[in-house]
Amino acid sequence: MMFFVRRLQTDWASWLAVAFIALLPFTRLYEIPVSIFAISLAFLATSPENRALIRSAASFVLPLFLCYWIPVFISSFDSMDARGSWLHTLLSLRFLAAALAMSLLLNTPSARERVLRWTAYLLLFWAADAFIQLYLGHDVFGIAMHPDRLNALFIKRYQFFGPTLAMLSPLVLEHARRQWRPWAWAFSFALILGAVMIAGMRAGWLTMALVLATYMALMAKRENRELRRTIFTIPALAVIVLAISYFSSPLFQQRIDIAHAFLTGSEISIDASSMERVPIFKAALKMYREHPVNGVGIRAFPKAYMDYAEPGDVHIRKSGGVSGAKHAHNILLEVMADTGTIGLIGLLAAIVLVVYHHRKTSPVERREAFPFVLALVLILFPLNSHFAIYGIYTMSLIWFLVGLWGASLRLEGGGPGPVKTG
Repeated sequence: MMFFVRRLQTDWASWLAVAFIALLPFTRLYEIPVSIFAISLAFLATSPENRALIRSAASFVLPLFLCYWIPVFISSFDSMDARGSWLHTLLSLRFLAAALAMSLLLNTPSARERVLRWTAYLLLFWAADAFIQLYLGHDVFGIAMHPDRLNALFIKRYQFFGPTLAMLSPLVLEHARRQWRPWAWAFSFALILGAVMIAGMRAGWLTMALVLATYMALMAKRENRELRRTIFTIPALAVIVLAISYFSSPLFQQRIDIAHAFLTGSEISIDASSMERVPIFKAALKMYREHPVNGVGIRAFPKAYMDYAEPGDVHIRKSGGVSGAKHAHNILLEVMADTGTIGLIGLLAAIVLVVYHHRKTSPVERREAFPFVLALVLILFPLNSHFAIYGIYTMSLIWFLVGLWGASLRLEGGGPGPVKTG
């Protein structure tokens, strides 16, 4: 028992990070680990050694955060939903504190390896649970499949399951590449790919295509020579998984047929295949044209949509006269509509900072950071459909990954050893 308590005292930050992943399906419970990390920064800062580490971590985390937060702050001054914008702006500061705390608390390789290992187990369980739900009508916990979409542990928030699994898949695949045999890596990829396919969200499909392309490119590197045996296994497994998914999932068949509408090229077919998002895209562009400097305000999109939607808008009609469009469904359009040109400048500045930082880090740091960086790229890929980028769910994911990225760096002022908590 005492051994368990001592291990918990040493490893609690790793388990808290794993808890964040485990709680993602359950409404907003994932905010609990984020808040604990944020609060812990105050206790970490009581040590002079830790303050030096915080300053080192802040040289990476703080500029990135300001690229996000300054446009958000400026957009709140004349927001179309001032109360919601200011509340979001102030509460966003906890993401900075949480990312800084994670950069310190997970700075040892063993801590990050523990996070990757248990995250891999969790995500593979999600994938297996999805197949169980598909064939039995309920998952291992008795959760019934949602009428509209396969949901697994996400219950009513079914739209988050497939894309979330796809966006976090680099954490599984990178752990498998480093620690498991090549066949286990291939099996993990096939299981996750299949679960994302049968989940029926095309955002998840495109994300997995990006993951596949990335790892196919990585096969050419010398350090991945053992995985080259799977270079032909990957497309073969992909075809097998797609075929099984297509013939076993009517939902998957339906989504493929809808996606095929893009081939006709007409606005009506494109609108159908994009789940009626064309009106949302048009309204977002109109918001930007009329508020080009700082947008309509962070998270003010639903309220602004009522003014900028065309008469008879399908999203307002289906929602009973209120805004059924909560965000722009595309990162660039959401930044433009919510935070205007200032937001676009902040986004561009963040990209420049990331490229600059990547060039000055060591190969070891790049290797350690790779799964977190790839997951961030997948979340922010501009040509995909998105969750609300400024929403709590996506922001929590982004700054959780930034915290792990910061933890993979060699912090100055004390090295990567255990930090003092008080």
